[in-house]
Amino acid sequence: MSAPAAFACAIAALCLAVPVIGAGAQLESDRRADALADAAALAAADALGGWAEGEPCALAAAVATSAGAGVTRCELDAAQAQARVVVAVDAPLGRVSGSARAGPERLEPSEAPGGPVGADGWAWPSAQRGVTQGHHDGLAIDLSVGGPGGDALYAPYDGVVVAAGPDGGGIPAVCRANPWWWHGPNHTVLIRHAVGDRVIYSSHNHIAPASAAALGIAAGSAVRAGQAVARAGMSGCTSGPHTHFTLASSPVNAFPDLDPFAYLGAP
Repeated sequence: MSAPAAFACAIAALCLAVPVIGAGAQLESDRRADALADAAALAAADALGGWAEGEPCALAAAVATSAGAGVTRCELDAAQAQARVVVAVDAPLGRVSGSARAGPERLEPSEAPGGPVGADGWAWPSAQRGVTQGHHDGLAIDLSVGGPGGDALYAPYDGVVVAAGPDGGGIPAVCRANPWWWHGPNHTVLIRHAVGDRVIYSSHNHIAPASAAALGIAAGSAVRAGQAVARAGMSGCTSGPHTHFTLASSPVNAFPDLDPFAYLGAP
């Protein structure tokens, strides 16, 4: 091959390689944008669920900025604790965007894990049989949970859901004094149980927002003992993950008048 021909072939090969390299870099930027959108959406959803401190979209922006990207859209659904985030990343052939949605996964009731039920029809109402605090605020107890990720919380007895979602209780005095404990409205599941010839009401509090809805649980839902009705979270006024559990003779979720241990047994 002559020198001019060889030179022409080399130039042609170089020209062909440039678009290939550029396309590869662009594809890598697309993947990076999607990964950053995932991380940013998860951060926003964690904040909505009470697992992270801060304003959800501000946390999403901080995640993106730390990696040299930017958030161009942040949409929040507080009722479902879901976040949708769009992230833009600079790339060799122009800016590229990635989008992601994060929040509690919706499960069909048949897919939800259940807890063991005793011969008397009662079930321990959390995945871990233990308490982090005994009687307080009346006869309420705090049940042990596994921390971020949220243990399943169970109906303690067959019944019908009276309420599921924010309880409208406002900010307690203790959280006004310790504002870093406040994680937004307290989310609860309140259940009515017919036990023999009396009616008893149970409640789980500080549940992860939208976790009851993700399990198909809403006011009017019939539930069985040991059925998962929510996941532990940090909504409301709390210094750490737990569920504030109550049994009462009236439909309340604060300052209950019945001792849970008399029905559930010892931890």
